[in-house]
Amino acid sequence: MKKKIKNNLDLKILAVLFAIILWLIVVNIDDPIKTVQFSGVEVQILNGDELEAQGKVYEILDGTGEITVTVKGRRSIVEDISKENITAVADMKDLTTMNTLSIEVSSNKYGNELDDIKGDQENVRISIEDLKKVQKVIEIEIVGEPDDGYILGTLTTALNQIYLEGPESLIAKVSSARAQLDVDGVKANVSSSVPIKLYDKNGKEINDERISMNISTVSVNQEILMTKEVPVEFRVGGSPAEGYALTGEITSDINTVVIAGRKSVLDDIDSIVVPESVLDVDDLRSDLEVRVNLQDYLPGNVIFADSTMSVYTKVNVEVQKETFVTVSFSKADVQVLNLPSGYKAEVLADGNYLTNQETNLKVYGLAAVLEEYDEAHAVPRLDVSAYMTQNGMTDILPGIYNITPDFGLPEGAYIKDNFKIQVRITKES
Repeated sequence: MKKKIKNNLDLKILAVLFAIILWLIVVNIDDPIKTVQFSGVEVQILNGDELEAQGKVYEILDGTGEITVTVKGRRSIVEDISKENITAVADMKDLTTMNTLSIEVSSNKYGNELDDIKGDQENVRISIEDLKKVQKVIEIEIVGEPDDGYILGTLTTALNQIYLEGPESLIAKVSSARAQLDVDGVKANVSSSVPIKLYDKNGKEINDERISMNISTVSVNQEILMTKEVPVEFRVGGSPAEGYALTGEITSDINTVVIAGRKSVLDDIDSIVVPESVLDVDDLRSDLEVRVNLQDYLPGNVIFADSTMSVYTKVNVEVQKETFVTVSFSKADVQVLNLPSGYKAEVLADGNYLTNQETNLKVYGLAAVLEEYDEAHAVPRLDVSAYMTQNGMTDILPGIYNITPDFGLPEGAYIKDNFKIQVRITKES
């Protein structure tokens, strides 16, 4: 048996080798070795949370967080592998003094059957810095203008602060946190939830995922108020000293104002009234000058539409010395008017009032008032009907009555003495 085995041994070994070679040739022809590349494989950082627990954060530098992986093996194997099967990891525990992490590449499919698998780089370069937390005031920017006849009222927000967290160098670049609210052309209150954006000192937006914010939007309510132009009404109180009078001239730096408020409120406002207690001319012998704060006399829930306007105005109330003219008339000039039917009247002469001769009376007032009064043609009139009305009388009885005559004096003119004319009223026969 041994002799048979050893017989032609060399040929038999050669045949086996030939068979093996032939098998390899067949295999390589049918299932050759192939190399495949997978680009954009993200390197996963392990144990990064331990660094964050120490109050620090890391950043992958120079694009080393993505690599290209080359896989080598039989075609039947590598063609059945996709990018999702490739894993690249770097462990933070292996951090070197050069701030690098070695990359380990593997495949979760056919891992032991691959001839080779490697990445185009061996290390990840990272930077490490402190984790910074800051608080910023949320600034609301109003975009546009309300419709004509409307202005901005009170602005309120649900929150006015935001908390930011991120790398110290990046947080240091954040100058402001802003939210924009569009009010262009509106006529009613605007309520909206608007996004919050971060900006550097040059007004350039910072949009970096490494900065975390405790809120991303803020609820904003902008009040929109209607406007209305109304006059300022000045009321004068008291009386000037004897011999002096108001000319009626009131001058002010501000005579009309534009106010703002809800329509239901403005509909009931026709003027802004400065009361008599402010413009008190009692016992004055010269003009009154007062500095008035109009803000003090605005009705509730109303503001000035122009917040930059001066709320103070200088008011001047003119007071002048009076003069007089003399009115002359006789008993025959007196006219009795509106006497009830069936009665007759006789004007009587009285030493204290009317004489049989010419009677002279002084009419006092401001020069501007009296210069248009024709005292030479003044006629005293006794209106019986008006006298009855003033005294609550429905019927007149025969008797003697003292009636104040009407000289047709202009407004502001008066007779100092309580001058009256006696008239006897009797029934007609």
